[in-house]
Amino acid sequence: MRYYGFTVAESTTFLAWAESLETMTYYEILRVEETASTAEIQQAFHDLSLRCHPDRFVEEGPEVAQAAASVFKRAAEAYNILKKPAFRKRYDAELKRGQSGVTFNERAVEEAPRHEQRTLFMIAQTPSAKKHAAKADELLSQGKLDQARIHLISATQSDPNNAELKERLDILYEALLLEPGDLL
Repeated sequence: MRYYGFTVAESTTFLAWAESLETMTYYEILRVEETASTAEIQQAFHDLSLRCHPDRFVEEGPEVAQAAASVFKRAAEAYNILKKPAFRKRYDAELKRGQSGVTFNERAVEEAPRHEQRTLFMIAQTPSAKKHAAKADELLSQGKLDQARIHLISATQSDPNNAELKERLDILYEALLLEPGDLL
């Protein structure tokens, strides 16, 4: 028996497959392994799109046409993520964490790792350097960059092997070069 160009068994299988898309990963939708190359992913999408393109089912009835559109849309979504290495890496990471392996928002911004903001006092290691660094922190919080620079120089002299303290001094020098009063 035929149903909109398919046998009843084929049509039922196709409709069931379309309904199960929401629980499938992009790899399962394209029927490729997670280790598939970009070329394999492209070929899988090509094959699937030829089989399920909505234009092939315009005259097959609304139920089958809608199923074809759903399959094609999810296949295109899967292909657009898996063909781009950066998106695929993020998608794979989400799969490993057990998060939404089904849908992926490529416009979502990956949250940057948060770093503890360390004060100069926290960076300084010797007692003398900590004393000067604390004063530099206080002056920086008041916007007194040049006075803070003097104390930060003293802190780096008291803690000569502290690379992070020297790096902060370099940043302060850059900030001093950019002060509005210096540009006039």
